Amino acid sequence: MRRPLIIIFMVAVLAVAKLKLVTAAASSRDIVKTYSDQAVQLFNHLVIDKNTGRVYVGAVNKLYQLSPDLDLVATERTGPELDADECSVLECTSTVSKQLTDNVNKALVIDYTTSRLISCGSLFQGICSVRNLHNISDGVLEVREAVVANNATASTVAFIAPGPPNPPVTQVMYVGVTFTLGSPYRSEVPAVSSRSLEKDRMFAIAQTAVTTGTRMFVNSLARERYPINYVYGFASEGFSYFLTTQMRHTTSSQFISKLVRVCHNDENYYSYTEIPIDCIGDAKGGRKYNLIQAAYVGKAGSDLASDLGITAQDDVLFAVFSESDPANSNRPSDLSALCVYSLKSIRRKFMQNIKYCFSGNGQRGLDFISPSLTCVSTRSRRDVCRTPADIFSEIETRLNLPDSFNDRLLTSPL
Repeated sequence: MRRPLIIIFMVAVLAVAKLKLVTAAASSRDIVKTYSDQAVQLFNHLVIDKNTGRVYVGAVNKLYQLSPDLDLVATERTGPELDADECSVLECTSTVSKQLTDNVNKALVIDYTTSRLISCGSLFQGICSVRNLHNISDGVLEVREAVVANNATASTVAFIAPGPPNPPVTQVMYVGVTFTLGSPYRSEVPAVSSRSLEKDRMFAIAQTAVTTGTRMFVNSLARERYPINYVYGFASEGFSYFLTTQMRHTTSSQFISKLVRVCHNDENYYSYTEIPIDCIGDAKGGRKYNLIQAAYVGKAGSDLASDLGITAQDDVLFAVFSESDPANSNRPSDLSALCVYSLKSIRRKFMQNIKYCFSGNGQRGLDFISPSLTCVSTRSRRDVCRTPADIFSEIETRLNLPDSFNDRLLTSPL
């Protein structure tokens, strides 16, 4: 018997936000709970504790904790506060004019190893706080470290997975952040990073050296004209991944979707690699859905596993794409499709890409990070996680079984 899905709906009526938790059939008789907050117009994130069933909601200027029965347990105010783009994380000079600024929830993550809720907001250059998972009003620790995006529109994706210094024992928070203009401090925030969860180094870069570490920056020549939108992040089989939309090259206006990957045991991000990913119909001249909108990683059922040539225990990526409107732009149309990828096939694509470049074929690519040079024939290495490789060349990824939806922009694969 299929379990009903829990979905969050944001409905703004007369400046009142309503949180409705409903079953898969979105009719009024299926509404379980309705809660209204006159002061909040937008809910940003929802996470459910897999151990207790507690629900946590991140909103503009508010955090909510609900019981497994969806009763309201606690509400915490997170904003607005006096702030300005010209202020650093730690201080603001008297010459800067500060304004009352909303705190938009940019990330909401459960750290199961320590029973903590991590909440990150747009205030103060994008800092995070740590809260008691049992009661979000208790033991609040605010860490003055710029981690996430500092405005309402720039993207942030964060998730916890194994990472340096000693995976799989040590866990880190992987963060992908869109670069924002208007502040002299945003160049210090990496595009992708692994953040420490150790008590005395909370949210600092997990590993650092003179010129390397668990971080990756867009170079200073490209970051203002090369936006990267982070959509989803997940971990699987020793790797962490981000799904993004970005321009194909710094010299191209064509927007595509990409998979970003880094090894869990990579202390220097030498293994940082990207490949484009598309959702393309298998008919001749099939429609190309180029903009990822949302994704989810889960296990394949027996029928899907059989279709994909994997086991029911293997990870599968469910991804919702849309077409650009106009063509090649970063604006999604109402034409959407759901595509399914096995992580086994994705890992194979990455390895093919690496071997192709090691054979002296193609370009390293990713000129927004470092100069794109011709691949040089190199003896293939078994361990691609700890050896400098700079493998950034591209490979097309196609799926032959998309489910398409006309006149509907899908925003979730669930």
